[in-house]
Amino acid sequence: MLERFDIRSLDAYAWVFDLVSADDETREAAVRRHCTLLWRQHRSRPTGTLADPVAAFTDERTERTGDELRRLEPFALLCLQWQTRFPADWQRVQPRWPQVSAPIYGFIRHGASPPVRAVLEDLLLDAVRRPRRHLSDGWHHALARRLDSPTLRERLREAAGAPDRAARLHAGYVLWRVEHPRESTTGRSWRRWRRTHGVPITHPRPGPELAALPAAEAAAELAGLTPRELAEVFEALEPAPAARIAAAIGEDPAVPAAIAAMALRPAAWMFNAMPQPLAARLLAAMPPDLAAVRFPRPKRDQVLLLMSAGDATARLSLMPPLQASYQLRYRPVEVAARFLTAMDPDAAALALAALHWGWGPGPIFDALPTDVADGLLARMPPQDRDRVCWFVETRRFEAAARAAVDAAGPSHDIAAGE
Repeated sequence: MLERFDIRSLDAYAWVFDLVSADDETREAAVRRHCTLLWRQHRSRPTGTLADPVAAFTDERTERTGDELRRLEPFALLCLQWQTRFPADWQRVQPRWPQVSAPIYGFIRHGASPPVRAVLEDLLLDAVRRPRRHLSDGWHHALARRLDSPTLRERLREAAGAPDRAARLHAGYVLWRVEHPRESTTGRSWRRWRRTHGVPITHPRPGPELAALPAAEAAAELAGLTPRELAEVFEALEPAPAARIAAAIGEDPAVPAAIAAMALRPAAWMFNAMPQPLAARLLAAMPPDLAAVRFPRPKRDQVLLLMSAGDATARLSLMPPLQASYQLRYRPVEVAARFLTAMDPDAAALALAALHWGWGPGPIFDALPTDVADGLLARMPPQDRDRVCWFVETRRFEAAARAAVDAAGPSHDIAAGE
């Protein structure tokens, strides 16, 4: 944002607190207003949305005083509460924000006043316990270090004893990071902690020894394990050796069952590390709902194409809209249109609305059959429908203008120049 945000204008932003209103109609109106303002305002000027005070709070180059930062705190906190309480609304709006840092970094950099600090602690513990987390693990660790106190450590110890296995491991790791501030925050350090502290492998042998074996020998040692036991072995290994061992096991149905039982991120990392034909076969052998949330990164763009059309569309239909849009965004528009036509209509409408990168929704919309395009448009939330229509109409107007110029020929250009 090029123009400096004027903190004296904060009263004009009071409406953004309706984004977390308990009344559905009030909240929907606020979300639609937020989307409209973000898309219609020039990015070099304040947008009139929650993005403005959040950007002012998180700006690394800010020279604001403590009093000004305290006035901006409620807006940054609102952004975090919005993500937690209404994740579906947040996902509809979040990709359209201007370039702002995550609000959590502002609190890590500037600290927080005591009332806000207490709310941040609650948000941190809530995020740690969630099976689907909306804040990245790195932010959790940095925020936990910033808020470090005997009370927070005790609450993390209680969470580390929770019945849910994923929450227990996450809370234990965040607590370990607070107690060992010099340790780096990377996926590798998480897997190392998990192997040595969280769920160390001792059967059939320690994880590092198993990973060092030739894949065929390791596969032989894992023969006879149940899918749950095999999942624990795969989770505790680095993705590359886990993928090699899975390939060496072959057609055993225990492999897809084990990956389906793994946590989401380790499973996706494992698929990223294996050949795409193997990833496609294993994902097709898993239940569609479990496969949909474990897909590898979108750059592994052959995985969907190596599956049958029915298997691919079934899994796309069950993905969260943003994840499905990631899988579709850089494919040829004809291929993306074919997938959207075969998908569940409601899921396809939300995935198309979430396409903000790559080719964008306009070209793909034009490649759809007219009846399919109209049906998907009718199923979109109102603010998404308005935005897609604006994209499509703008694109068609520009194409018509270019065609008119081309049809006029060189003489028209010369005359216009004179």
